Amino acid sequence: MRVLLINPAMNLQKLGRFAGLLEPMPPTGLAYIAGALEHHGVTVRALDMFADKLSGTDIVDAARRFRPDLIGMTVLTPSAPVCEMLVKMLRVALPEAKHIWGGVHADVFGKEIVRDLDVDFCVHHDGEHTVCELVDALAAGEVDFSSIDGLTWKTTDGEPVTNKARTLLRDLDSLPYPAWHLFPIHRYGLLPFADIAKPILTMAGSRGCPYRCDYCSLIHTGGKTYRRRDPIKIVDEYEYLVDRYGVKQIGFIDPIFPLVKKDLKPLCEEIVRRGLDKQCVWLSETRADRLDQETCELMYYGGCRRVLMGIESGVDLLLGNVNKTLTTDKVREGVRNAHDAGIQTVGLFMIGLPGETPELTRETIDFAVDLDLDFAKFAITVPFPGSKLFEDRWQKDLFRDDWENYTTFNPDPDRLIYHPQGYDPEELIRMQAYALRRFYMRRKQIKKQLVDLRTISPKMLLYGLYGMAI
Repeated sequence: MRVLLINPAMNLQKLGRFAGLLEPMPPTGLAYIAGALEHHGVTVRALDMFADKLSGTDIVDAARRFRPDLIGMTVLTPSAPVCEMLVKMLRVALPEAKHIWGGVHADVFGKEIVRDLDVDFCVHHDGEHTVCELVDALAAGEVDFSSIDGLTWKTTDGEPVTNKARTLLRDLDSLPYPAWHLFPIHRYGLLPFADIAKPILTMAGSRGCPYRCDYCSLIHTGGKTYRRRDPIKIVDEYEYLVDRYGVKQIGFIDPIFPLVKKDLKPLCEEIVRRGLDKQCVWLSETRADRLDQETCELMYYGGCRRVLMGIESGVDLLLGNVNKTLTTDKVREGVRNAHDAGIQTVGLFMIGLPGETPELTRETIDFAVDLDLDFAKFAITVPFPGSKLFEDRWQKDLFRDDWENYTTFNPDPDRLIYHPQGYDPEELIRMQAYALRRFYMRRKQIKKQLVDLRTISPKMLLYGLYGMAI
């Protein structure tokens, strides 16, 4: 069996002036699938449409040369239309090949995708074992896939069927490492405010999250159950990435890393014992209320140099509206602890939350400035499929399914997916640009970016300035 895996691009025109701020990120989930398939004895090729700037025709030409039996794509909501286009083109070129989609969008809309689009299968939650079982079934010429857990498929009568859910994998360390040798790793970054040193790759220290924020769709990628890896095994992979690929920075993609404090000390001590802290730095996303003084000091000791915090709002009422069990006082404390330990801070904010007004948005912006963060991102709230916010609003005021507009940097007020009642879409977009100007166009912040930190390239600075101009 031959399997082609595609990391699709999205229509960057939908991002308007913000398109230049987007850079290709390592597709960790797809790399895990590739690693599992190779370990299973399957011939695999991967194409990164965004990183390598490939057109649909480029993808088809490469697929013709490779002649895959199965074509898989990771589908994020904004890239769904591009994926649909690719399937249509590939069906013409390779009519015998089967198609499988994965990712949150495919998990949420599996039956609709298999019924309405020319897609044969959708995989749900942890996909590594599911895809390997599917490959075996296809190689055996089977047409009944009802025994494969975690799969949506189409019967010979054309009816979509979703099999029972696959039991979530508990032993994450049993998985083969992601097959990064199949991907253009030299082209990857994270985000302008997350890049410290290159080359960059990502790791997963856990899967799932115990929190239930209304705006998060993680629950549809195995997020109901938190599962963590052995900290020493994490360091083994860390060392492997440094030795094999010359990685200078690792980004942990966990929603919160580290979540279990008792794992942090052996992780950091092992990194230092092997001398990896001198070769590679790491960053992670976490919650401000997980950043006590001891945690921050340990993280810095073990090579962490930057943390991304999902702060969301500077208004406790709005945090409560989306079940974010966090207070602004805890945020202040966590940011202070990180700074005292020498860790740089990135605040991730959402504007246009349920119940928000322009006045409350200004409170969030003022809060971000007052925190003295090193970086801040202000995203317009989008109820992404899979989140409670999406489920609450779908068929109420989210009738449109123009998936390309499900982006947090949408410059078109007429295509804004969601805005709080009474909050004019044009004003919400203006407030986003104002937030960027207010935070970054301060003398202290300009000096910090150009003299002290110097991790955002001049090109990205120009793109950022352009994004503020409205």
